[in-house]
Amino acid sequence: IESFIDGLDLCIVMEFCVGGNLRVLIQALKKMSIKDRKMKCYMPFYQMLSSLAHLHSLGIIHRDLKPENVFLDENGNTKTADFGLASTITSKSYLKSAGTAVYAPSEAHEQNKMVFASDIWVLAVIVIEMLTGVHPYAGRTVNDTIENIKKGKMVVPLPDYIQGELKEMLMNMLYLDADKRPTAKELLETELMQFQAQIYNLNDIKGQESSNEQQNKKINELEAKVSTLEVQLRKERQDKEKENKKQSEIIKLKDDEMWNLQNKLYQRQDCDQIASQQWIEMKHEFEKEEIGIDSQIEEIRKKKIEVCQRIIIAFSDGQKHLENKQQAIEAGVVDALIHLFGTQPLEQITQSHIQAFFVFIYNSSNEICLLIAEMKPYPALIRLLDHQSLVIFSKSSNAIRNILIGVSNLTPVNQPHPHFQAVASCGGIDKLYSLFKKNLSPGSKDNAAKCIGQLFKANEITNIEMRKDIIAYLKTTLSSSESWIKNDAIWILRLLAENSVNRSEIEKDGFKIPE
Repeated sequence: IESFIDGLDLCIVMEFCVGGNLRVLIQALKKMSIKDRKMKCYMPFYQMLSSLAHLHSLGIIHRDLKPENVFLDENGNTKTADFGLASTITSKSYLKSAGTAVYAPSEAHEQNKMVFASDIWVLAVIVIEMLTGVHPYAGRTVNDTIENIKKGKMVVPLPDYIQGELKEMLMNMLYLDADKRPTAKELLETELMQFQAQIYNLNDIKGQESSNEQQNKKINELEAKVSTLEVQLRKERQDKEKENKKQSEIIKLKDDEMWNLQNKLYQRQDCDQIASQQWIEMKHEFEKEEIGIDSQIEEIRKKKIEVCQRIIIAFSDGQKHLENKQQAIEAGVVDALIHLFGTQPLEQITQSHIQAFFVFIYNSSNEICLLIAEMKPYPALIRLLDHQSLVIFSKSSNAIRNILIGVSNLTPVNQPHPHFQAVASCGGIDKLYSLFKKNLSPGSKDNAAKCIGQLFKANEITNIEMRKDIIAYLKTTLSSSESWIKNDAIWILRLLAENSVNRSEIEKDGFKIPE
């Protein structure tokens, strides 16, 4: 709210948080079911991560993050506080006596320093404590806990209910080597956090409209400004030369997307409430030809985006909804999206389009992935790997990987991947290998290697350079201090080793795949 100096002290005045601190919530979570506990953890995870991203963007390290320093307002929103140890990146020293030892990573104990990645490690510890009720490195004494932290030794492995992208994020955040931990910005770009961002933004606007008349007035003023801006943009487009007009309309359509998604909150409909006929109507909307005068074409495109946003919101609660997904797939919704990906100009494919497709694969079953795979999505998804948007590129890459894994899980280990030819015939393997070598985004190299490993299950990698590169990369991941990363690499190496040529490359210099 404000700040002032009192003698030698710099004082910060914050809003009063009636919900206490995060320790209170952790105690309450212990009494909840696993399902409720997980659902209650996602939003605080997102909000704390967002606060760290903001601090880090300013060059500030918090250095004393712990449950007691995170407060809850009346709506359960987290407020990161207690900046007594916060420091700019130019000052890297860390006084252990001032902080809390059990919430300090290995570099704080071993090297007496804290970096941006130190805050990331602590956040992972807090989230795991929220999910499980216990500190992941807790020993019998504080000294035992500190020794476990130094060694990166988790006392108890993560339970089975922590899996998928959530588990992958947490384990990456806990890397013993601080340089290997993802940044706050990179973590906010994950699918799980983007889901939470959408929910947070929608709920925030809803809360603003219902809070008081003053907030309603501000929203009305914002709507008026947006309307005025839209009029100005339309006038500018009319004044531009003919060759620039098409691109201007595309830009406006993208600018309107988030505004439309926020407004959709008021018509929110859970996927359980969507009838078969409604899914069919959505499919027909996707299939409409974009013909007519410019304003008519723009209206058709906007309606397609609105359908995408409706799908995103319907599946935004984090549940699997397998029956609902199958119903939508059988109605032709996913097939229509695949057709759109394969035929529309890349610059007209937006985040809403790919997100609407991804919700059917994210947190799904092998059977659902197989249903989607039978629609021959690979050419369209491979095409999206050339998109200029990092979000669209990343989601397309992850979609390919998830489909391949789902199909592979339904196939005997000693048999080639049934979709090898489908991906190879559209240049997918060459594209994935190119991405592996370019390493365009965090995780893109790892994702491409895993896709290629899946595709060459029990099948020779005939490209010698590719064979050496992929296998060498997978071997390097075996040196990771994290057991789940080792197990993942072992699994893919075993799939490749079902072919004798691949196995010879793997076993060079006496190397043996660990048991």
